[in-house]
Amino acid sequence: MYLNRLFVYGTLLPGLDNYNRFIQEHQPVVYKARARGIMYYLPRDGYPVVLDGDGEIKGVLFESENLRIALPQIDEIQKYTGIESQSHLIREIRDVENIEKGETVKAHMYLWPPSKARWLKENGTVILDGDWLNFLRNQKGTSH
Repeated sequence: MYLNRLFVYGTLLPGLDNYNRFIQEHQPVVYKARARGIMYYLPRDGYPVVLDGDGEIKGVLFESENLRIALPQIDEIQKYTGIESQSHLIREIRDVENIEKGETVKAHMYLWPPSKARWLKENGTVILDGDWLNFLRNQKGTSH
């Protein structure tokens, strides 16, 4: 059976450009969700990544029978090749809590490769609450 769930926490969130470009046409069912990890902001790139850890990442869970069509395109923008040393991000199947249904499910999730953790810790900025949309709102509020 093909896993038809994807947990997202950054540029693929509903309302953002990459959601409109890569996800919306597949009409996923969208649930508020959370997963484990530590969120970092990459200032030079302008987007968040998640490193394995004990923090909480806020995001959404997509369910769609068309995920197998969308994932190769998303793999491309995430620079995921299936080989950690040749990938910008890796895609793993993780436990994700579907907050709306009150259940934990397995879902695809993009993560920062553990082999590059040191670089991330030296060059990224931790987003303590693990909430990319909240971070974006606060950034806009301080840019005046």
